[in-house]
Amino acid sequence: MRIRFAIAAAALLAAAAGAAADTFKLSIGSGYPVGAVWVATMKDFFVPRVTERVKKETGHALVWTEAWGGTVCKPSECLEVVQSGLLDIADSQTGMEPAKLMANGFSFHVPFGTPDPRIAAKAAQEVYEKTPALKTLLEARYGQVFLGAGVIGNYGLLTTFKWKDFSELKGHKIAAAGPNLAWMQGTGVTGVQSNLTEAYTSFQTGVYDGWILFPDGIIGFKLTEVAKHFVEMDFGAAHTPLMTMNRKTWRSLPPSVQKIFIEVGREWNAHLGAAVYEKQEAARKLMRDQGVEIRQADFATKQAWAGRLPNLPKLRFDEINKAGMPGEAVYTYIKALKALGHKFPRDWEAER
Repeated sequence: MRIRFAIAAAALLAAAAGAAADTFKLSIGSGYPVGAVWVATMKDFFVPRVTERVKKETGHALVWTEAWGGTVCKPSECLEVVQSGLLDIADSQTGMEPAKLMANGFSFHVPFGTPDPRIAAKAAQEVYEKTPALKTLLEARYGQVFLGAGVIGNYGLLTTFKWKDFSELKGHKIAAAGPNLAWMQGTGVTGVQSNLTEAYTSFQTGVYDGWILFPDGIIGFKLTEVAKHFVEMDFGAAHTPLMTMNRKTWRSLPPSVQKIFIEVGREWNAHLGAAVYEKQEAARKLMRDQGVEIRQADFATKQAWAGRLPNLPKLRFDEINKAGMPGEAVYTYIKALKALGHKFPRDWEAER
């Protein structure tokens, strides 16, 4: 009798466990194709890692619908698309949401940050941990939950002409996208708003003769064919991909699953930093192989450029606070980079 009771109890427990296991259908996407390194790591690292851990640790199953390459949202639309629930998870671009994500775009407000994407990734993640108001902002205003801070490569200066001294750049037209334009204020350089899809033709037709961008962007858009000089200015690797989940979707998940998403989001941050570094190094090699002259700017050149800029961190700090957002994120990022060993050509923190 006792044996039969034990068997029956075990069967009931097994049935209960099976009943408790749910399947969650989730959608994830990006405005960029899988060729973009942060999208590739979302697809090939984040999705399988979360799925594996959820199955192993909770018994639940995740079933994914993937929508890469702008099939649901263009790069500038993903924040709104996640907010509406058309996608459960996506990568918003801080540089493309200058008003809504002004505070989250803290790295763009700090010129001459670290050239190492691995360090930039670690510092960016730390900013979110030490500035919880950034996460609160995403949830309260835009109905989504922070999962991870992504990065892109170190910005340098690609030109059609050779230069050595900073003064030689005066009067030249240099293109940039969005927040990078501020890095040319007061320098004597003429900044031109542009995007990489038109860069090749614009170089050819003389609309401008330079671009502030990162090595894998140069390779991806075949700009080595129209511009042969690249100076590693070390404007810094930047936090722009911001992975979030729709708040309603988040609340539908058990706490055990939520915990895994947060933990894998941190893992993705470090994994992406390493992947961007590797891609950046590979792109630099390809640039050389394709006839581009690459030169490292010395510290004096960086100081000369930084010294001509307005105090961008302080200006953005004030602007962000005025908008009711956490401006302190800017200086938290500066402090995080310093703690990780980065030396700025201008001490922004001392001038706040």
